[in-house]
Amino acid sequence: MRLIQTNLREIDVLSDPDEFVSSLKPFSANVLLLNVGGIVANYPTELDFQYRNPLLVNDFVGEILERVHANGMRLIARFDFSRLNEAIALKHPEWLYKSVKGETINYNGQVHTAFNGWYQQEGSIQIMTEAVKKYPIDGVFINMHGYVTHDYSYNHYGICQSDSDQARFQQLFGHPQLPLTADSLDPVYRDYEKFKQQTVAELFRRRAQAVKAVNPNVAICNYTPEGTDIFRMESNTGIDRQLPEFNYSASHHVNMVMNSWEHMAVSNSAVHFVDFAMRHSAVSAHHTCARLAQDLIHGGWLDFYVIGTLNNQDDRLCMESVKELYGFHRDNERHYTNIASLSDVCLIFPQNSSYYGSIKEFQGLFRILSEQHILFDVIHDSILEDPSTLDKLSAYQAVLLPDARNLSGTACSVLDSYVQSGGKLLATGGSSICDEKGTPFHEYRLASLGVDRIEQTYPRQQGAYFRVKPEDKERLQGFEDLDIMYLYDEFFQAHCKAQSTSFLGYIPPCMFGPPEKCYYTVITDTPGLIHHSYGKGSTALIPWTIGKHYEKLSNHAHSKLVLSALIDLLQVERRLLINTYPTVEVTSHLKKEDGSTLIHLVNLSGQLGTAFHPPMPIQSIEIELAVERKPSSIYTLKSKQLLDFAVSSEQSVIFKLPELQLFETIVIEY
Repeated sequence: MRLIQTNLREIDVLSDPDEFVSSLKPFSANVLLLNVGGIVANYPTELDFQYRNPLLVNDFVGEILERVHANGMRLIARFDFSRLNEAIALKHPEWLYKSVKGETINYNGQVHTAFNGWYQQEGSIQIMTEAVKKYPIDGVFINMHGYVTHDYSYNHYGICQSDSDQARFQQLFGHPQLPLTADSLDPVYRDYEKFKQQTVAELFRRRAQAVKAVNPNVAICNYTPEGTDIFRMESNTGIDRQLPEFNYSASHHVNMVMNSWEHMAVSNSAVHFVDFAMRHSAVSAHHTCARLAQDLIHGGWLDFYVIGTLNNQDDRLCMESVKELYGFHRDNERHYTNIASLSDVCLIFPQNSSYYGSIKEFQGLFRILSEQHILFDVIHDSILEDPSTLDKLSAYQAVLLPDARNLSGTACSVLDSYVQSGGKLLATGGSSICDEKGTPFHEYRLASLGVDRIEQTYPRQQGAYFRVKPEDKERLQGFEDLDIMYLYDEFFQAHCKAQSTSFLGYIPPCMFGPPEKCYYTVITDTPGLIHHSYGKGSTALIPWTIGKHYEKLSNHAHSKLVLSALIDLLQVERRLLINTYPTVEVTSHLKKEDGSTLIHLVNLSGQLGTAFHPPMPIQSIEIELAVERKPSSIYTLKSKQLLDFAVSSEQSVIFKLPELQLFETIVIEY
């Protein structure tokens, strides 16, 4: 699918429906996502608790839907229940969000609603079912879901203290009072985090059931896997977001959904505008194209999102490029449909441990793997709660666990069983030191790791390092001219099991100024890397957040250690070798229909700090891929070239891509 979201303003219902739908055709779009109801109803609603667009003359939704279907397209109806027009909201204070100061939040006449109030729990379902009964829509999408605690200016108002939220929290978890602050050390707050997950999932399932009771063929599109057919995510920017930009956002989102929930479609939106307050200004056209190219190579829908309509954009610089990408996908969609990943490694996305900053750990490891051209998939940590996930993990040579502290007993059992049966596990930071609620145990709970207890936890300190000792270099490659790496985050001093092997020596904080005093005198035996055999498999533990270090400053020593742990200690064998720059992202898939192999490349060389420029063309990229039989042909989809190749005695095929522009897909047929 190729989706265009036009996030309509009230004034856009005055648009001509024929021009509106005609504007989609040059983009080869076959799905339109259109706001139908919730904050503003763009159709003649009969519900007195839904605010009707005051500029509505005819049935705008009905007119657009008729033309969309006449042109062979689908329509997904967008709803937003996070806010309610003040004309209705102020009559029903029991429906509304209440801040920690006891205030309601009125933003431009739209008042924040309480997630467990009547409007969200019951009114939203009535609004959606009214629309589904009234129109033959093809899908529904719910925006700004869950417990919204900030406004569009990013003012934060804290945990909702509404009576409805309090009553539901007490009913489910027994606490007489909601927490006032987010504190992972507070057991009440840890229960609140679970409360949010549980109640959001329950409401989405109820909404999906209500819609499908009216029309079972309506697709449910959500920002959550619960009750969902199409998992929708966004690649966007934020004016106050920490820099540098994580330029693998689209790849992360599509890769994760594709490999975590096999029954779902995934649609990751390339957001056109800069931020809420800059909705009329666009991000770089090259940034948009990189996001869409990443959507494409991982097998997701193309998805482009604008405020207003396609005809009234004030910044149109990316439009021709978007049309070209959408047209390419239209002509080659069979190569991006019904595909299966061919990755060597699985990287767990530690959503449940995000409070500890583990997302930065994940992003750093993501970048290291991508820059080193290791083929990898992303799997959401919630998937580890299903014991059958063991079968999924068994397809990978190794699993990476990035500071995933909050793991349930089931998740630990799945990972230990994976290693026991021959898998390889690389864990970083405090992976498994807490249960799924965040309750700390002060020990690593994964039995497969080579440590039996945590002797001491060091906070972040300046001037600390790890020494790469001469004997370490007998096993760890790439450190011939490198003896040290810095440590500037939390570090767990672990007591190693007798059978494990330790690497690196901890250097306690030493003098770093003035220059005359910059030397260290103590190198301890406290390890920074621990290797251990367990059953038929093995593990490597880096008991500090090496990924977070790399995401911050991208130091080569941290990247080298992760690569060496995977290749030298865990013995991961790479099925694909490529000679090109780290700024080239590489993925590979199997086409299920005919068994051909796909190799995809995206050129991210255009990023310079916060700027996204045209990617620099990269010449003569050499690729070697392990194969089981000789290919019959190798060709490219974007540049439409037939490539020469050779087959080595080691059962690998060797060929060269003459040039890479923004992206390319190489097809290997047998």
